[in-house]
Order: sequence, then C-alpha cells, then structure tokens
Amino acid sequence: MTNQVPRTLIIGSAVTILILIIIYLFTKLPSGGESKTAEQISYSGADKCAACHRRVTPDIVNQFALSTMARAGVRCTDCHVVDRSNPMGKEHEGFFITASPTPKQCANCHPAETKQFEHSRHGGPAWVALSGFADFSADQKKTVEQIPEVNRGPNGIITATRNALFDMEGPSVTPAACQTCHSIGKPNADGSIGNCNKCHMRHEFSLEQVRKPEICGQCHLGPDHPQTEIYHESAHGVMYQTEGDKWNWRQKPGRLTTSDMPAPTCATCHMSGFGNQGTTHDVGQRLSKFLFAAVTTDRPNAVEGREAMKAICANCHSSRFVDEQYAKADSVTAFVNSKVKQANDIMEGLVKDGIISNKPFASPISFDAFDLWHYYGRTAKFGAYMQGPDYVQWHGVYPLLQQLAKVKAEAAELRAGHKRGGRL
Repeated sequence: MTNQVPRTLIIGSAVTILILIIIYLFTKLPSGGESKTAEQISYSGADKCAACHRRVTPDIVNQFALSTMARAGVRCTDCHVVDRSNPMGKEHEGFFITASPTPKQCANCHPAETKQFEHSRHGGPAWVALSGFADFSADQKKTVEQIPEVNRGPNGIITATRNALFDMEGPSVTPAACQTCHSIGKPNADGSIGNCNKCHMRHEFSLEQVRKPEICGQCHLGPDHPQTEIYHESAHGVMYQTEGDKWNWRQKPGRLTTSDMPAPTCATCHMSGFGNQGTTHDVGQRLSKFLFAAVTTDRPNAVEGREAMKAICANCHSSRFVDEQYAKADSVTAFVNSKVKQANDIMEGLVKDGIISNKPFASPISFDAFDLWHYYGRTAKFGAYMQGPDYVQWHGVYPLLQQLAKVKAEAAELRAGHKRGGRL
C-alpha cells in the first residue's frame, strides 16, 4: 500500500511557500521610494508650467517629476508664483513669478526648517563674513545680529579680515570665487535671507543628495576649511567610501538609525534626526566652539552644543571614547590658540610702534600672519575634532609653526629697518 503524505505536512509546506512569496514581494517589488519617469507622474492636467516646459526645458521637468514634491502634489506654481508686491517677481505667461524662489516661498510648507536656517551660521553670517552689513535691511540686520557667529568679538589678527579681501579683489574676482559659497546667506529683496537651493539642489530636491558629504563639499574644502578632505581621511569617511552604496539613504527624516547608516556623514552629525536628537537646519546647534575664528573661544551654547553632539556620537561609541576624542581636540585647539596669540601680539606691536600700517594686507607680513591662522590654525583644529590626523599634523600644526617662525623673523627685520628710518 502506497504511503500517503500527512495532511499537516502538506498544509505546512503550503504555508511556508506562501510566506516566502510574501517576503519576496515585499523585498523585491517597488515600494514607492524608487524613481519614476516623468510620464508616470501626473500633473493633473492643471500645471500649465509643466505642459510648456516639457518642450522648453525637459530636463528640469523630468527632475521635478522624480521628486517627492511632485509625488506629494506640489506644482511649479506653488513655489514660483508670488504676490504682485514681491520685488523679486515678474510677469511670465500670465503668471507673476520669481525665477529663483527664496526661503520666503519655502516657509509656506517648511516654516520650522526655514526659521532654523535663518538663525544659523549658514544664514546672514555667511554673507556678513564676505561683505559686511551693507546689503541688509534694518529688519534683516536685526535678525542676523542675534546669531552667535556675528557677535563673536574681535577676529584675532587685526590686519586680516574677510571684508578686506572682498574690497581688494572686488567684482572682477568675488562673484566667481567667495561669493559662490557665501551667497547661501545673501539677503533677498523680499525680506528673506539665504538660499535653500545651495544645499537642496533643484528641481529634484533629493534627500539622498543632501545626506551625502559631496553636497557639503561644494564649499567646505580647500586650505581654509578642508572639512571634506578631513572627512575622507577619517574612519567615518572610509566607511562611507567603501560601504556607502549599501546604506539606506532614503529613510524618512527623523527615523535614521545605525541600521540605515553605520557611519555618519556631515549631515548625520550636524543636522539629521538621529538617536535622541531631532532634525535641525541650524548647523551650529551641536557645536561648542568657534573653530573658524583666529583664536577659538566657546560658543554661547557650548555646553548644550557639546552634549547634543555627544548624543549623536553615543549611537556608535562609548561615552569614554567620545570624551577622550574631545579631550584630544581641545588640547590641539589650546595649542593652536597659544601660537596664534603670539602672532597677534607681534602684529599688534608692529602697528602700535608705527612700524607697519594698520590697513589690512598693507605689507607682506600681513599675508603671512593671515595664513598662519586662516589656513594652518583652522586646519589643525578641524582635523582634531573630525579625526583627521594628517590634517592636524602635516597640513596644520607643522606649517603653522613654520609660519610663526617666518612672522617672527620678518618682524625682527622690520624692527631693525625701522630703527634705520624705514617704515612699511
């Protein structure tokens, strides 16, 4: 007699197969986060802009079609059409539009993010560092003056300020150079401040894009603020470069965990909702020191900022490890401060004794003193807090000491020449 397969075994096998099919469907089929083509996105037939620009600027329409904004039902007119009293608006095909939406338009849907950005170092302080307050209205100036970066006190070496370089280089250089990055905080004629598109590149407004370090690397690179280079040297950067293609870049804001991103990017540490820290567009909220300044001092929110950043670190590291890293970085900062202060004293003494002019960059020694803190001092400090040892040592402290020796030698020569009746 033929043995019959037990009924329970048949049922069990069927259930197992069904479960495997369900798992396959959930893991392999589209989940809604994948890119769609422009043809798959409906503009409900009501967006005249898209209908026309499919012919005129098809790439822009396609980019927007792939965006979360388009999937949420946002239309071109929601961002580009402005009130007729808006000084940045103009007539266009029956609409009154602005070609470059400002934070004023973004605030209609993102009020909290816009306010955080407006009160951050990415706001007005970025433009003030380039050209001062001349372009700000009274109300805009009042907003910017509340931001710690603007009220940090003297900038160290008296003969070197960014404002002076702006005046020296002028319109022949600045629009293609410093202004490109510093315009993230440029005041707008509609009363708003800044440009959200510097990070959220239009028209796709990709979440994945703003979470990757390359977006920050547009501006945070080079000899005066080499954060991008330092990040790529660090263990965090190595993990990103070797494993980042496997990370979950499209996780919803505020839900990121180490399962999504086993190592941080710039945004993870400074902006992302991660662990017990909420998302912020104030990039200074988790900082504790003014590292960009010639002589570094504590920020007004130093204690809160450091604890907030440590909370981000705690998602992967022990408190002991985090404390040790901060102690090392604080030690480097104190060392750099001491050397920059020596240079400050030398420069101030030369001015006081009438040996050099107090005008910015009036003599070669002024350039050398500027490089000492603006290039090498900054680099050493950034490298220390971001775990980039080569930038602490060979791109930072070593050339800083070389530059200090040079400034001392130049000062001695100037003083000797002054005694003989010379003056620069």
